[in-house]
Parts: sequence; structure tokens; C-alpha cells
Amino acid sequence: MRKAYDTFLLSEVSADLAAKVGSFEPYRYECAHCGEEVRLAAIGSISRASHFRHRSGNSDVECEYYLGQYGAFSSDARSRKSKSDKGEFYFDSNTKMFYIGLGFSEDEIAAYEQLSTVFELRVKTQAQPIYSLHINRKNFTPDIQRIIPLDKFAYSYFLSNTLNGIKRKYEVFNNIGNITATFFKMKVGDSSYRAKLVRSSVLYTNIPYLVVYQNSSQYWTPIDVYLPEEIRVESNFKFETMGKKFLGKVLNITSKTAQIDLLLSSWGYQLEVEETLTLLWPPAILLDDTAQIDADAAYLYSTFEIQAHGNINVHSEDIERISNGLSKVSVFTRTKVYKKNTELTIVKNEHIHDDYIVVPVARTIAKKYIVTDDNFYLFNCHSGVTSLSKGMVLQMTPESEVRHYRFGYLNEIISTKKHPTISGDSLLQDILMNYKRTEIFKWKDYESLYLSQVAFKYIETCEKHGQINSAVKYFIEEGLI
Repeated sequence: MRKAYDTFLLSEVSADLAAKVGSFEPYRYECAHCGEEVRLAAIGSISRASHFRHRSGNSDVECEYYLGQYGAFSSDARSRKSKSDKGEFYFDSNTKMFYIGLGFSEDEIAAYEQLSTVFELRVKTQAQPIYSLHINRKNFTPDIQRIIPLDKFAYSYFLSNTLNGIKRKYEVFNNIGNITATFFKMKVGDSSYRAKLVRSSVLYTNIPYLVVYQNSSQYWTPIDVYLPEEIRVESNFKFETMGKKFLGKVLNITSKTAQIDLLLSSWGYQLEVEETLTLLWPPAILLDDTAQIDADAAYLYSTFEIQAHGNINVHSEDIERISNGLSKVSVFTRTKVYKKNTELTIVKNEHIHDDYIVVPVARTIAKKYIVTDDNFYLFNCHSGVTSLSKGMVLQMTPESEVRHYRFGYLNEIISTKKHPTISGDSLLQDILMNYKRTEIFKWKDYESLYLSQVAFKYIETCEKHGQINSAVKYFIEEGLI
């Protein structure tokens, strides 16, 4: 099969690009025809092209024929035909508990609800469910995860539903050695975080992680674990949940060394250099790990090449490379980029324009004003904004005004009467009439000034008499005449 459904990108991807830019987390790829899990094969082979293949026991000849040739790739998440339920596992810093996040599309919820399907969570394949929940519109919102707390500890959990009974195994807590470490990825700068389980065996440099340690012994009390200096530890904490004691560390691996590789290998991980992906424009609202924008396109900076049907769920004609590392990407209902440690989901907001009421603003002219309630504010060009209290008496000045707000909306402005301003020749005559002080006239005081026609004619007169009005001189120097 040359293409498959990518459950991370929520679209169809090609095998050759998936082999180059994808990753190999469990349950990532599914057959786009039957919904069964498939795996990438012939990666790096010089004799065969990379392709997807059904896993042993779920081979379907019709699927191989159906996807045996190149064709159009669907970037519509609704084309998903998964036969199994998928979940993500989290740790919440506020509750100090572990959770599973479960989400479905609108079409999936409708189909499951019609058949009264129940989601089930187990710790063993043949055991009774430790948690069950009907998949319907009451319990799930389309494309939004439902967070379910884990009450019973197990190294692995099995997800299934009553429609097909397929039990999908998720290995959550590592079980290697006496003191095992399990890594959860954090969001950058998130002090109150919900860290997401790293499902693959690959970690990346300069990425914030939460690592939790536990031991198979029920009598074990977590002790501190000392790490190399290349692992920068931000915080340590101990907690207890599901009847187990844990040690938590928020850390960042700054560089790749032989000592680091050896340590991570003992925990079942390997280290690679991180990639960078940044939404440069437009401004976005972040809601549940989704960037919501008010535009048809987004400008992205990335340290890797953005490739259609490889690491982004849009077509090639929707990607415009502007310069090295900078791309313009068309945004449709839900655009997603996923490469190594980077993950970004962008959604275009659909605006619904409702009728709105225009709030009228009353204007009052007054020399003196008595404040009638506590929702008045004095705006002054010199002193800024001041909150006013009921009963205060204000002497209004031309440089200030009082504004009243109702439920946060401006509805009244009080100001003094504006006196007409004069300029040019009228201002000159007004000064000469009311201000009589003069001083010696010197041409050099005005050589570097740009003079208006009114000022130039007045200075010619002053040159003849050798005197200039002091107030007029100030106004000329300030460019006011």
C-alpha cells in the first residue's frame, strides 16, 4: 500500500514521505480502506519502495489492491475508518494524577451512539473493564478530548469498545530495571501543566519533560535520582496515586553525550536533536493545544521542510515556501503539522455575525461637575487617568474630560466648553495687544529657523526698529506663529 491514514496528522499520507519525515509510534498508521492498523515496511531499502503493510493476522487482499497505486490523498479527517479506539495518556500537575484522554469526531460519535457503543478500559485483556462509558453526544464533544482519571495502576492498559471488541494495548509505565523512568512531554512555559506521555522511544534535546520514577515493590519509597549535569533539573516532587509512590522531575536535556545515551538506553529511550516549529503570523488564541486564527493562511517557521502528506495534512498546492525555513500554509477546518518533537494544530475560526446594539454616548458641557456614582473616570492629558468616587466635585479644565462607563461600555462624556483657537496673524496681533515687553532684536537667533510668512514679515519690521516682542519671539522659536 502506497498510502495510509495517519492518526496523528488526521489525514492520508504517502509511504515514501512517511518513511522520510514520519515517526514510528504504535498505532500511528491505519489502512485507509478497512481501518486496521498498518506498519511502514521497506524503509531505507534499495530494492523495494517504502510501503504500508497490514500487521500479521489482519491482512486484507482487497486493501492491497485498493491502495496498490498512487491516487488522490484525502486531507479530510472525516475520511477516517478506524476500527479501534485511540487514546493519549497524561499527568496533571494540579491533581498529581494520571489520566487518559479520549476523543472522537462528530461522525464517529454519531455512528457509535446509533449502535449504543460503550468504551472500555482494562488492565488485562481478559479482565473486566475498570472503566466504561457510552460513546454519545452526552459524554463526548466532537474533536475535544474527554479526560478520564486512572484509578488502578498497571504497566499497560487496553482500550476497546463493545462494537468490535478489539483490545488495543498501550504501554504506559516502563518496566525496565528496579527504578524505571517514564517520560511525559510538557508545553514550553507551562507552570500549571498537563504533560503528555511520550509514546515512542525517542527523546529530544532542549525539550521540557516530566519524568516519573516508580518501583515494582509496594514498600519502596521514592528516593532522589542523581542525573548528569547535561540534564538540567527544574524541580523535584514526590506524590502518591493509584496506590503507588512516585518521584517526579521536571527537566531538560541540554546536549547529547555518551553518558546521556547510556543512561537513557537503560530506561528504553534514545536521544535526538530537536526540531523547531513556530507560528509567526497571524496572532492566535491557544485553546486545548489548538491555535485558533482569524485568517485563511498561516506563516510558519520550521527547521525542517514542510511536506504535504508527509508531515502536514494539506495538499502541496496549499504550501508556499517563501524562504529558507519560512512557509505560508493555507488553513482549512483543521490543519496539523507533526514532525519529531514538534506538533501544531491550527483551526480557522468561523465567525457568526450577530446583530448588535449601538451604545449611545451622551455628551455634557460643564464648568463644574458633581460625580453621581463610582463608575466615572477623569482623563487628563498631563496626569493620565484617575478613578472618581461618588460625591466628588470637579472643576473642569480644557485639558481634561470625565467619562462614565456602564457594564464596561462608554456611555457619557463630560467636558468644558472648548475655546476657539487662534493662529497666524490673529495670534500675532493678540500677543502684541496684550503683552508689551520687548528686547533687542538679533538676526542670528532666527538663521536656523524655518519661518512662516507671518513670522518673516514681523521680523522684517523688528529689524528696522531693532526691538522684538519677547512673547512673539518665544512663539516664533517654538514654531507656533
